Amino acid sequence: MRLLKQISKYSLHKEIDIKQASLLNIIRNEIQEKGPISFPNFWNKALLHEKFGYYMKQDVFNKDGDFVTSVEISQMFNEIIGVWIINALKSIGTLDDNLKQKEKINIVEFGPGLGTLSSHIFRVFQQFGLQETQYSYIEQSEFMKKKQQQNVTEQLQKHGVYLKYDYEDTKKVERLQSDKVNLRWFKQYEQLLIEDFGDHTFKGQPIKQPPVIFIAHEFFDALPVYIFEYDGQQWLERHVDLDSDKKTLIFRALPTNNVNKILKPEQFTNQGKQQLQKGDTIEICPQGSLLVNSMAEMISKIGGASLIIDYGEKRAFSDSIRAIQRHKILDKDAVLNKPGDCDLSAYVNFLALEQAAKKVNGVIVPELLTQAKFLEEMGINLRLQILQKNANKQNSKRLQSEYERLVTDMGQNFKFMLIQNKLHDPIFPFIEQSQQIYY
Repeated sequence: MRLLKQISKYSLHKEIDIKQASLLNIIRNEIQEKGPISFPNFWNKALLHEKFGYYMKQDVFNKDGDFVTSVEISQMFNEIIGVWIINALKSIGTLDDNLKQKEKINIVEFGPGLGTLSSHIFRVFQQFGLQETQYSYIEQSEFMKKKQQQNVTEQLQKHGVYLKYDYEDTKKVERLQSDKVNLRWFKQYEQLLIEDFGDHTFKGQPIKQPPVIFIAHEFFDALPVYIFEYDGQQWLERHVDLDSDKKTLIFRALPTNNVNKILKPEQFTNQGKQQLQKGDTIEICPQGSLLVNSMAEMISKIGGASLIIDYGEKRAFSDSIRAIQRHKILDKDAVLNKPGDCDLSAYVNFLALEQAAKKVNGVIVPELLTQAKFLEEMGINLRLQILQKNANKQNSKRLQSEYERLVTDMGQNFKFMLIQNKLHDPIFPFIEQSQQIYY
């Protein structure tokens, strides 16, 4: 495994913005009281602190936010995901060969953003006459949850579906439901497991849930990573500490039990150990692997598939963590010293996710597809032509620009990963030949 050198400390010599003062002070005080904190601890505070966390307090998407995802770029992306889900539902047996429902559609989306993707999915379902659906959202941000509820409600009302609000205090589950549609919001995936399976999850009891489709678009890159650093003799774990000025946050590498529990240095070959140099680092995301393993377990037990969309490769990374604000990647200092005011993300190690899924008997993981390959195979070119045919010159130019962003600009960096029950028919386009569904 090739590791890159990375500096061991980040320093900040600029005046710290008052907007970060509250969260910075919370973190500073914790470090002063308890000593250096783990980087995942810092990461979770920066993104998910109840009051000051980045995702908890603001709309971070769209041109007025800090970044734009494929979901917000073009309706074509969302429509294609909707059509892919219909293909997948046919493969897993929820729909028959004529696309008629045999049982309720069951979808779980992680990190659903503004609810844009699910709104378009429901629009596609309506076009195919699909109605009975349970859609579960895994979302920690109250701000985002309200946006999702607003957007999906407006979409369903366009098709005459009116939802009633319900809240179950004992389980902390919010619902919007009609006689055909059941929308549910959970802060944690574990809450969904308890809701659907009680305390006997996957322990041999009969399971009465329909096959599930998991969707995770730009979710895994937002999960916290551990950073391990080689000091020339041993591996250390990077923590977040205070610099000598007692204000600036810096990385400090320390010996911890996580080196053996998470990094497991014994996995490196003798040749790999000889190539190590002082300052080499490696990033590991245990939470991502645990989640994929749990998803694969459910797919194995009740049937279904998982579509994971994110940027990354089938390898580990050493220096991929970045802070993003106003559509720009900030300098390294911002990773630690603008908590709550910028996004944090890390490239996804798809190899680790694949290995975690394959620990479960009963699932298969086909080769990754690039976003360009997936969209082209699913017919984005044809969809573009259809939309441009009915568009004026200005909208036609906009559609072409959206297509190029999705396929050319983002087409190689973003990957599509499928996990599916091995007893199901293969799901297009993760196979060589299959019948496609177009508009």
